Amino acid sequence: MRYKRAVDTEDLTQSRRGRPRRGDSKADRLDPGGPVLTSEMAADRLALNPRTVMKRARSGDLPGVKLGGDWRFSTAALDAAVQGQPWRDLPFRDEVLTTKEVCALLGMGPDKVGKLARRGELPHWGETRCRRFSRAAILRTLCGTGSVPDHDAPSPVREDSES
Repeated sequence: MRYKRAVDTEDLTQSRRGRPRRGDSKADRLDPGGPVLTSEMAADRLALNPRTVMKRARSGDLPGVKLGGDWRFSTAALDAAVQGQPWRDLPFRDEVLTTKEVCALLGMGPDKVGKLARRGELPHWGETRCRRFSRAAILRTLCGTGSVPDHDAPSPVREDSES
């Protein structure tokens, strides 16, 4: 044995090394009825498998966007997609948000929000220390670049789809 004493895994997670415990991440603190959903929350809302939701978002059948390595969905856009309505031009209430408020809205940490802003994946203005975001622009970004459904075509989410 290389170490003289056993390593306590409880101490490792409490000292902030490794991944957070289940339920402790910022995404787990998102409100399921809020304006932004994770892929698991969207899957629960649509009664689908999370992989199916991500696959449909990738193909453009569902409104969603991958920010970094995480999928995020606008609740209003998902509801419009289920009803077969166009989701690209939904009206969103606009207000100016700080980085801390965007972190709470998206369920991400400030480092990740900063990285996404630097890459141009999140619309913003201002310099690093005083970066500001438009709530409406972020929610429009979450609508993705998917196609707008035809009114004659059936809804992309059906009752008989796989779970």
